[in-house]
Amino acid sequence: MKILVVTNGYPPHGRFGTEFYSRELVLGLRARGHEPFVLYPVRDGSQARYSLERVRVDDVPVFLVHNPGDPGKAFEASYADARVEELFRDLVRELEPDVVHFTYLLWGLSVRLPVHAKALGVPSIATATDYGLLCHRGQMFDADGRLCGGPHPPSVCAACIRRPGRWDHSAPERLARSVAARLLALVGGAGRVVVSKDLERREAAVAEALAALSALVVPTKHLGEVFVRAGFDRKRLVPLVYSFDETPYADVSHVPSPDEVRFGFLGQFAPHKGFDVLMAAVAELERLHPSDGWRVELYGAPSEGRHRRFAAPYLDQLDARRVRRGIPFEPEDAPAVLAALSALILPSRWDENAPLSVLQARAAGVPVLASDVPGIREIVAEGVHGRLVPPDDPVALARAMAAVIDGRVGKNVTAGLPLDLNTHLARLEELYERARAGRVKGAPA
Repeated sequence: MKILVVTNGYPPHGRFGTEFYSRELVLGLRARGHEPFVLYPVRDGSQARYSLERVRVDDVPVFLVHNPGDPGKAFEASYADARVEELFRDLVRELEPDVVHFTYLLWGLSVRLPVHAKALGVPSIATATDYGLLCHRGQMFDADGRLCGGPHPPSVCAACIRRPGRWDHSAPERLARSVAARLLALVGGAGRVVVSKDLERREAAVAEALAALSALVVPTKHLGEVFVRAGFDRKRLVPLVYSFDETPYADVSHVPSPDEVRFGFLGQFAPHKGFDVLMAAVAELERLHPSDGWRVELYGAPSEGRHRRFAAPYLDQLDARRVRRGIPFEPEDAPAVLAALSALILPSRWDENAPLSVLQARAAGVPVLASDVPGIREIVAEGVHGRLVPPDDPVALARAMAAVIDGRVGKNVTAGLPLDLNTHLARLEELYERARAGRVKGAPA
């Protein structure tokens, strides 16, 4: 079967998260005898906008559509791009895939790509990796850093998008932007700020795209329920947790340093990931365990866009005895990095969606200390894979860390993924075949 995988990044342009899963998907499909292709956007401005670069990665044909970010673009360009759609149509005509699998549709792509695939007679499925299709901010996390419980009516979401985030600008600039946004909203936005009609158009484009899909794959049931609440047809919803090749993790023994307990944080130093909760937990743990036998290693980076002012105060005041910035590593080194940890920490505030760092820790047999939020609760069983703590509770997190130091957590962790890669791929193949069976011939090109 010829399968076009459309994603938000692929090595060397993105190696973690969705990009990591997309590569595992592509290599797994090829190993099972399929002919995969990859299309993804490049945002670095290294080539002219809308140029299509052709390369081979892992001996797989890969197509790079260059579409750098533009702070001055209209809101519509954040979710729909007619030129990207044109490139996609041309590529589908050229490759003649049997099915298209989207693992992302935004940030340099276009949400209407499934509509064009269907018009050309090619069925498609999508994997929802976050709330991006339902929330412009991506995590149902508002400008003030709080879970909003959305999706909400367009007027509510438009006001949220207009409001500068508390970590995006200095206080004076934030005030000036807020006043300007309110005034512009009163006159319809003037093409400068988002108003209700802009969100209504976005919702309509997303609804059209979702209707064009043969199926929507959701890695957690909770994410699926949010899509159903937003109006998606439950019959076309397929819960299927992420998977990847576990062999590199099984080949690396989990042997943390005997003279030091090492906690690891892998991810963005951002408010929705609870980075500040971790820093507060470190201070609390110092009170509980003032000995020198533990430390926290940070693998990640601060945000360069939204929330760009968030992490600096914490990073500037790191206790070098307890916390250190880890050396960046390549994805293939993740098994060894994880195996050297006594526990992985993920104190997220947002709902999460079967985070791949947690799944990687499970594959390596490393205990997980994480927030008890829906998208983690589905893949981490209390006492089996680690410990869950209330979100936004540094004291509870510190106590869970103390349990690792005391040896009460970590000795009998069950290693392994919720679903092995071959079973995961077999279920996708079933979806592809079902999509092809319901294939509808599109209008002439």
